[in-house]
Amino acid sequence: TQMLPIFFLLSALFMGFAIVVFEAVLSSVGFRRPMETDILGRLSGIMSWVIVIYLAVRLVDLLLRPEALATMVDGSTFAIVFWLENLTALAAAVLIMPKRNRFRPHLMFLGAVLILFSGTLYRLNCYLIGYMPGDGWAYFPSTGEIVVTLGIFSLEIMLYLIFVKKLPVLHTPHAAYVEEHPDRVQSDTPKTA
Repeated sequence: TQMLPIFFLLSALFMGFAIVVFEAVLSSVGFRRPMETDILGRLSGIMSWVIVIYLAVRLVDLLLRPEALATMVDGSTFAIVFWLENLTALAAAVLIMPKRNRFRPHLMFLGAVLILFSGTLYRLNCYLIGYMPGDGWAYFPSTGEIVVTLGIFSLEIMLYLIFVKKLPVLHTPHAAYVEEHPDRVQSDTPKTA
């Protein structure tokens, strides 16, 4: 489809929101800090609408291309992965669309995981599953490509942990929270200036 740039832009937007929610919930639990429920709830609301827009544009694109509609229901690997990717995105939107769900950390986290899974699957669909380099040709990443990709992810996680532990990246919990939950606040968390 000629709409790939739009789909990649929209999926990058909702995946960007999702990774922020994912990281914030994990760092709140891992570093025993208060959940930033208010801001993450508002972010989740935006994220759910971006998913709805993405799915609507995707549906319109399919309706304008009858050959794609036929492939969508032919039972092939392409069709199965397509449905898995889009139903996962729809499930995430339905989960975090109600306002009451957007302020429950476990539901926000689950929605973010579903969104990240859907967006990752979309990219795999474009670059591996649905990629057709020509008759008689196939592509799968080499061991070196896989190792480099995993190394980059590992480096990012390691650098995040170093920065958060050594620099004042995370805000200092409010005194009222520390008094109310002394067992949940990690003592070696760096203080902000």
